[in-house]
Amino acid sequence: MDKENRRNLTISGIGSSNGGTVRVAKIEGIGRVDGDIICSDFILNGKADIHGSIKASTAEINGTVVVEGNLHSDRLRINGKVIVDSDLIGENMQLNGMASVKGKCEMEKFNAIGRLQVGVLNAGNIQITLHGNSNIAEIGGEHIQIRKAPGIDFAKWLKVLPIPLGNKLTAQTIEGDYVYVEYTTAAVVRGINVTIGPGCEIGLVEYKTKFDQDKGSKVKSLEQL
Repeated sequence: MDKENRRNLTISGIGSSNGGTVRVAKIEGIGRVDGDIICSDFILNGKADIHGSIKASTAEINGTVVVEGNLHSDRLRINGKVIVDSDLIGENMQLNGMASVKGKCEMEKFNAIGRLQVGVLNAGNIQITLHGNSNIAEIGGEHIQIRKAPGIDFAKWLKVLPIPLGNKLTAQTIEGDYVYVEYTTAAVVRGINVTIGPGCEIGLVEYKTKFDQDKGSKVKSLEQL
């Protein structure tokens, strides 16, 4: 079926649909899709459960989506929450909210503001601004920058509040060419130029050319490659 003759997949209000190959998949409200979706544009304003995978040239998610399979989009913009049971793959991703990816996440450019729960993250350019606690087992890329969101420092309230608050990343390994991390706990950080900013606890740093460390952070072992 050529692109001009493809149907659109549209859910408005509360509804459900089968998947398929379509031009535009648009959900306005609460929707359920049974099967894979292949489309040029995936648009969600609301909440969707996808019992299959999504493959789209562009995807814009405003709300919450749960994808049982893979989510593959060249250009992906998320304002809200995305849960992917398998892999998240694309070229350019911008997230403002929360992402949970049980498999691997592979991008050229990965820009996230919020909370992340990811198995493996690989991208050429990674910029993460932490809002809340995140956990990424392995991070790999060329340029990696991990910062805490500016604003109120909750640390002084932790002793009196029963709920866990904080902006912190926990990882096993972080490896890139140029690496800057803050408020991060990691077993290994490795790179050509490595900067350990404030609020970090790192087991081992391996660097090739340049290393800097905030005086308030802890690095147990340091090796120049």
